[in-house]
Amino acid sequence: MTAFEVEVLSATSRIPPGQNRPYAWVAQEVGRPKAVRAVGSALGRNPVPLLIPCHRVTRSDGKPGDHVFGAPAKEAILRAEQVNLTEVRELAKARIFYIGSETTGIVCFPTCHNARRITPGHRRGFRTVGQASYRPCRHRRPALAGTA
Repeated sequence: MTAFEVEVLSATSRIPPGQNRPYAWVAQEVGRPKAVRAVGSALGRNPVPLLIPCHRVTRSDGKPGDHVFGAPAKEAILRAEQVNLTEVRELAKARIFYIGSETTGIVCFPTCHNARRITPGHRRGFRTVGQASYRPCRHRRPALAGTA
């Protein structure tokens, strides 16, 4: 494996179960924000897809994207981990890629466990972290994903 592929797999391994991140987040995490397609290629060469959760990296349009075992398998694994793919797709269709809480003033990815706990009355959707003018979640670092 190349150094880049190792970095991609390392960043991917930090995505918690039940959550997903866009390819752009992984590209930012490895210091190559424009290498989104290269991230996908590196994930496609993941030698241990059951140990390094490449299924948790998805397209920004809410679709799961490709997987070594096929797109239907990727979707099934994400659903088994309790990722609400229907909600992720609906939000992406509405150009909402981040969820913030007007009470805490924190913004994160929709599948972050903290974002899922926000009550409907305090939940706000945003296209970018900058648009939210909230503090990015310290745990999931959504500011690194830039704009969608």
